[in-house]
Amino acid sequence: MSEPRPESALPVWHLYLLETAGGALYTGITTDVERRLTEHAAGRGAKALRGKGPLRLRHRESVGTQGEALRLEAEIKRLSATRKRAWLARRLALGDQGQQGQQGQQGASMHPLLVGIQLVAFDLDGTLIDSVPDLALAVDAALVELGLPAAGEARVRDWVGNGSLKLMERALRFAVDAGAGAGKSDPATGLLERAHCAFLAHYGRDPGAHTRLYPGARECLDALRSRGLTLALVTNKPHAFIAPLLEGLGIAEHFSLCLGGDSLPEKKPHPAPLRHLAVHFDVPPEACLMVGDSRHDIAAGKAAGFRTLAVPYGYNHGEPVRQTGPDDVVESLAELV
Repeated sequence: MSEPRPESALPVWHLYLLETAGGALYTGITTDVERRLTEHAAGRGAKALRGKGPLRLRHRESVGTQGEALRLEAEIKRLSATRKRAWLARRLALGDQGQQGQQGQQGASMHPLLVGIQLVAFDLDGTLIDSVPDLALAVDAALVELGLPAAGEARVRDWVGNGSLKLMERALRFAVDAGAGAGKSDPATGLLERAHCAFLAHYGRDPGAHTRLYPGARECLDALRSRGLTLALVTNKPHAFIAPLLEGLGIAEHFSLCLGGDSLPEKKPHPAPLRHLAVHFDVPPEACLMVGDSRHDIAAGKAAGFRTLAVPYGYNHGEPVRQTGPDDVVESLAELV
């Protein structure tokens, strides 16, 4: 007769609750929550969840044996939608106590898109920081220096996202047309070079005077770093301006590598900067996430084989970023953690 299996060797079962895109709560049990979440995200999980994404992990807790997990799951499934949400609210208010511990608490709020991710690449302007006030001041100062009308912050907000040269090309096209009262025209190359140099000089004097972090950005960076994820920055902004901005906002130490628009021969939406990150840190693209606010960020991420996450509050030239087809969209970066 074989000896009974030691109790300590029995697998620990976990209960988890997912919320669908439509707001419905799904309850499940498993011995490996991360593996199960990956299956759900890939459409290989429960049939009831297929086509209902994006899915968000709302709660998980260690239960014990399979029998105990089955009983708790059955109890929750018998609840109405309202009572199920009340149960979840009580669980969250208690801090998911019991056997869950600190690691479990972090996992309970972790976004499903982070499952299996080792490297997170962030865009800067429009994603982590609102830099338009300072950019607009430098753009207007450069235009006025050339005897052209200022553009104003509202217009500059729609021009940001493709690097400083493209920003000044758009500003010049507006200013030349406004000054001449004529139709569309492309600014001469010499004028663009002068305007770009003037912009760089004005912006470089104090690039972070009025720039601020978006709500939730610092909390997101802190939480991701505390979980041991590698964080990188990929922006089309000239590299020389990155360090002063990050240091002024107190987030420079969060990033293991920062790439500017002039760091490599190609910049976003080309995937080269993201592929460079994956090779540099020896992380497969499928274990990387690109977080940005524009179609260029999402296009670069997809082309590089990264997962993609978008925020809707940034600079996407007046177009809804959801239309670019990211894997998910969050209203605040705090939702990611």
